[in-house]
Amino acid sequence: MRRRRSPSRPDTGDASIASFSPWVPGADPLGVSPEEHCRAVLSGIPGSPGLSLGRVYLHTSADLWVEAHDIGEEQVDQEIARFLRAVDEVIAQRRKLQQRAEETIGRGEAQIFESHIMLLQDSDLINGTIGRIRTERKNAEYCFYVALQRAIGMIARLETHNHLRERAVDLEDIRSAVLMELSGATPQDPSQLLDNSIVVAHFLTPSDTARMPPEKVIGFVTDAGGPTSHASILARSMGIPAALGCVSATASVEPGATVLLDGFTGKVYIEPDEVLQDHVRRWMERQAVRVAAFVELLRVPAETLDGHRVRLELNIELPEGIARAAACPGDGVGLFRTEFLFMARDDWPGEEEQYAVYAQLAEAFGERPVTIRTMDIGGDKLSRRLHVNPEMNPFLGWRAIRISLAQPDVFQAQLAAVLRASARGNVRLMFPLVTSLEEFRQALDHVREVRMDLDRRGLPYDPGMPVGVMIETPAAVMIADALAKEADFFSIGTNDLVQYTLAVDRNNEHVATLFDAYHPAILRLIRETIEAGRRAGIEVYVCGEMANQPLATMLLVGLGIDGLSMAPGGIPEIKHHITRFSLADARRVAREALAQVTGEEVRRVLRAALAERDLRSW
Repeated sequence: MRRRRSPSRPDTGDASIASFSPWVPGADPLGVSPEEHCRAVLSGIPGSPGLSLGRVYLHTSADLWVEAHDIGEEQVDQEIARFLRAVDEVIAQRRKLQQRAEETIGRGEAQIFESHIMLLQDSDLINGTIGRIRTERKNAEYCFYVALQRAIGMIARLETHNHLRERAVDLEDIRSAVLMELSGATPQDPSQLLDNSIVVAHFLTPSDTARMPPEKVIGFVTDAGGPTSHASILARSMGIPAALGCVSATASVEPGATVLLDGFTGKVYIEPDEVLQDHVRRWMERQAVRVAAFVELLRVPAETLDGHRVRLELNIELPEGIARAAACPGDGVGLFRTEFLFMARDDWPGEEEQYAVYAQLAEAFGERPVTIRTMDIGGDKLSRRLHVNPEMNPFLGWRAIRISLAQPDVFQAQLAAVLRASARGNVRLMFPLVTSLEEFRQALDHVREVRMDLDRRGLPYDPGMPVGVMIETPAAVMIADALAKEADFFSIGTNDLVQYTLAVDRNNEHVATLFDAYHPAILRLIRETIEAGRRAGIEVYVCGEMANQPLATMLLVGLGIDGLSMAPGGIPEIKHHITRFSLADARRVAREALAQVTGEEVRRVLRAALAERDLRSW
């Protein structure tokens, strides 16, 4: 396999900056402790990064009381006709919401409404409701409610599968819509939203968010939900903060109340006092100054004081973010997450559908390399197409490359789409959660088969497209020497590496304090991976959240990383840090950090290094 090192190209032009991460985890940008300057604090799960100060729009779902009452035999046909009219009307409403979502949010998010339409056209659901009306002689509201409630209850009990459990939200969404149509009720009017509204809800359904004017919403807070919920995915695509799983949020805040939302930590500060609000406003003013200063950085490469170049690439989650990301000051795409093409739908995306997205990505970035990761489904990201039994430990179960290898038709369709896109730009392919050399070789065998199929079809592709491995488990680190002999590059996924090394579920608030990317064990695993890559002559990147943390920049550069991949808004600040130290200094700091025995000691070393260079305030 031909190795092709990524070109070291300078940044060009005045590319726009999509957004800046306004609150760096572990830092105190406001100069005060928010907990001491508000009425109460709610804690949840981070759903989308950022900081918002606004007023609460309390979204309440329709609370419809469904009563059962008998109908006469002569009323049965009339009741069935009333039910079918309601379903047809909701389908028409969903088509309008789908069109609105495509115009305001993007085609990917709008696909959820096609799934709703398919559910409403499901013969088992329709015939089951009609059959119950005929046999039990009950009203349509009751029969439809019972038909759906059993499915909702079954899915909601699947506690180990967050994404399947969130499927119940879709069923509840269409249930409410049909019941409201039958009763003549109307949904909450989202035109009540004022500018700078933070939407607080028990949960947000796709139809809820589709009705909201996106230009007025600056954050989401929900009682329920997790990182893979519709609200979380939508918030990330909109570039606004979200805190999910704040259990008592709707019971704790009043409509119109002022709240400070921290999407990095998942905390919500209710009724911040004037002191805190003043700090927030002054901090935002400083941010504006920083933006102006960072614009100047777009014209210079990310080089240390002694001329060592570090590649800064982008993480992209949704197809709708491609155009915006391509305008940002990055050296390419270090991670394009393809799993969102597979989630929130009831079928697998085909080769042509995927090719259209990957080709758009490749063309948007031109000569800059783009790294496309095969679907990383499983764990907390389950596709609705996977009808699997609940797993006791889903993060240790059927996920990522394991699912791809077990679904060869689906896997090869994705590989064909990626390979075809490689003819349209500088594409790299990457496999997630590889834990053995056998897995990687099996994946490469599929790549070879797909190449032969494309040759037979006469379709172009880049025969030298680099193929890499994500290093996300201690097992992968231990065999990194063997993997490096057959891979073209490594990318370290620090989120999962920390999770699997420290035995800490990164979405579990009970053990959140144990999730420590600066634990000495993590640093040593990163160092070993980089050294294995060096011995084999391949590049090693970091694409997890650690890459986006200024505190870690000098450490990672000193350990010898070739590049960092992060959200678009993080690049200017990380670049600023890189231009303020030398490679020799970074290596010295890395050696000192590796000598520490606790994560807090490591952080103390890194904070001191930043303070020496007057970087603490950045």
